[in-house]
Amino acid sequence: MSDAVVVIDVIGEGRADVGREPQPKRLDEGIVPILTHKLCGKPANMRVVTRPFATLQGKGLDKKVQFAKRQAFYSRRNGAVFVMDSEGDLAGRRSKMVEGRDRELPSFPMAIGIAHPCIEAWLLADPMAIRRGLELANTPNVTEEPEALPAPCQDGARSPKGALRDAAGARKGELSSKEKDQVAAAMNDMLVVRNRCPRGFAPFADEVESRIRSLF
Repeated sequence: MSDAVVVIDVIGEGRADVGREPQPKRLDEGIVPILTHKLCGKPANMRVVTRPFATLQGKGLDKKVQFAKRQAFYSRRNGAVFVMDSEGDLAGRRSKMVEGRDRELPSFPMAIGIAHPCIEAWLLADPMAIRRGLELANTPNVTEEPEALPAPCQDGARSPKGALRDAAGARKGELSSKEKDQVAAAMNDMLVVRNRCPRGFAPFADEVESRIRSLF
């Protein structure tokens, strides 16, 4: 493993997904950077530059992924990771993301991921991490199939966002971005998440391990 700093662009949908600061930073903020770091074996020389994906008025998802890849390449990053929620359209969004990713710059490492139905499903997959991260007295009782829950746009209360809130014992509103970071940081066994989120997290983990981890 090289000691040289490796900088990865991480593109997602908001603060909880990717964190706040755009400059190269360590891996302590944002669900996607934290889990990507774990999937890469927690390399000490990994840094990320995070940002929400470009709106690109009138352009489809494939164009947004293509633009993100091109932007990472010309910014001289070492690789890129792009994750978004499925919101119930897992196959359609994955197809468009793969199309955009593979359209150009074939040698530039880029991993894509679809959190199904939303990224909170990945956190909900590890109840022990919820307990540790939020310092709960007991391990919460959660579903073993978080990907079977409805998308937030379909039923917010029963979605992974709502289920995570209930698991944390929160009385109103969803967990804060900081609390979600704490749960992600407490996740130690990626196999648990793979097994409980086989449609979204497992393919994402495969992408990171095959396309990004080799950079370290």
